[in-house]
Amino acid sequence: MIDTDAPLEVECPCEHVALVRYDRPDSMNAYNETLLRGAVEMFYQLADRDDVRAIVLTGAGDAFCAGVDLDEMPLTPDMDFAEYKAGLGLFQDIVRTLRSIETPVVAAINGYALGAGCDTALACDFRITSDKGVIGETFIDVGFVPGDGGAFLLPRLIGEAQAKELIFTGRKLTGKEIVEGNLAREQVPAADLVDAAVAFAEELADQPPVALGQSKCLINGSFEVNLNRALSDATRAQRICSQTDDHKEAVTAFREKREPQFE
Repeated sequence: MIDTDAPLEVECPCEHVALVRYDRPDSMNAYNETLLRGAVEMFYQLADRDDVRAIVLTGAGDAFCAGVDLDEMPLTPDMDFAEYKAGLGLFQDIVRTLRSIETPVVAAINGYALGAGCDTALACDFRITSDKGVIGETFIDVGFVPGDGGAFLLPRLIGEAQAKELIFTGRKLTGKEIVEGNLAREQVPAADLVDAAVAFAEELADQPPVALGQSKCLINGSFEVNLNRALSDATRAQRICSQTDDHKEAVTAFREKREPQFE
């Protein structure tokens, strides 16, 4: 679908859905600088394509993403602050990108999603896990804090107290615990994971893409604004949607008592 020199694969398993697979299985898909930069570029490329309405993200082999590759870390303690900020920013850019693109992203957690890999999964709009999925904010195990968004994202998903427990202890959730902890919408057998994630992504891709993208922006931005600003943003988004052919098609389909065909 798209050629890239980064260690990731992209394919189109069905119409309007892109499947992105981190492809460093020997390192459990841990991040190095090449993967960090390549993934951000890839997400933006896919978000710019009219034929891609939903994205599924997973990992090759037995892991989703096991965090940072300690042998190829793009930041070290002896860097000056500006260099360190730039190095950590590579990880933060993954979260920024997943949160900011209007295309919905479904994480298919096929194995370890730890540290930065956990925060990548949290930054996706939805998560589906296999029975082999493992997710954890394991930064505390190496004397770190969640430097790439976990302390922001996790409390918004599961509440402050539970987020603190997982971050403070580094405890990993497995299998059904991930669903019961409200961190995934469902658990499926490992063999069915990608198909289940693609099927859900296809369901999202059937929705009017402008309205879907604007809805994502409104929800993600709602945590940072007051009610008046949120209502103002909603007015702007609604006006944009009102001028789309998809809105006209939806009204026409309703009157004609048929399913709409969104473009």
